[in-house]
Amino acid sequence: MAHARVPGAELTRKILSGLAPLRFGEGHDCTFAYALAVATKSEYDWIMGCSGAAFVTRIDVERWDPIVASPHDPATFARGARAVGVRLDPVVPPYDDEMRELVLARVVESIDGGSPPLVRGLGGPPEIGLLIGYDTEASPPPGTGPTFFARTFFDHGKEPTRVGWEAFEDEDHGTPLFLDPAPAPDLIDAAAAGLDAALELGPATDAALEAWIAALRDDARWTDAAHAGVAAFGDHAMRGLLADTRRAAARFLRQLRTLVANRPGADALRAAESYGYVADAAEKAGIGPFDGTVATRFLDGGQRRAWARLLEGALGHEREARHALRAARASLTR
Repeated sequence: MAHARVPGAELTRKILSGLAPLRFGEGHDCTFAYALAVATKSEYDWIMGCSGAAFVTRIDVERWDPIVASPHDPATFARGARAVGVRLDPVVPPYDDEMRELVLARVVESIDGGSPPLVRGLGGPPEIGLLIGYDTEASPPPGTGPTFFARTFFDHGKEPTRVGWEAFEDEDHGTPLFLDPAPAPDLIDAAAAGLDAALELGPATDAALEAWIAALRDDARWTDAAHAGVAAFGDHAMRGLLADTRRAAARFLRQLRTLVANRPGADALRAAESYGYVADAAEKAGIGPFDGTVATRFLDGGQRRAWARLLEGALGHEREARHALRAARASLTR
């Protein structure tokens, strides 16, 4: 990667303006896709579809950890980046003094150029946020180096999170992903890569949904109220992500239909409709802010079984969607 030394007598502080706080539940719950969309001024739905993230479901059956449901794999990241004409260059901490100088120079260069780096797990779970500013003179605490400003999905309040080098710990906590320019994408090829991922990962998605359904119907699993209370949050977060991803899938496929008229045709629209039904099922079960009433409903066996029935119907729509996707994908071959 190219490096530039931090200017000595030039700007010592810059925070990119106009970047609102990142929030879950606002139609962009896949943190990688949304952070990349903000950084590159691209469309969230396009990145979701081309990366394949819009079509995939993952689940941690043992711990019910919602982090697992969000895509973090390099292949998804690479497809999404290619779709908007960039290449991700992760620089994994920890850093020695020489590497800190180089990383700081790269952060300054990127932010001054209006291309904020993505960052993983800065001060919290290993989700993706953005490094949006720096101050090379203010040091928290004194003597530890520069201050970095970030937007993450776990910020407190409206102001950016402020951190120093101590926040750059390892691959999952504080890894910046710099955006290197790449060739402009071929839009059809980028979309086809997302459909290929959807079809390839279809069996794994089905297995995840089947495991989700079976766990919800296993009443013995939720007899420990403390465990079930934690799981209620996980289930609620996964449900919100399912609704968000499938809404993005439906919008992406409608966009694809207009992009290559007379090729995917009705097949893309049929798939979009099916994914819309999946999102409807998740929304009917309940999404939005998590509170005590959500946990109470999850603790009730009848409510869990009702959600399992909705998921079972959603699974059928997932399979119908992929059947239509196969036909749409075939029509994209030139």
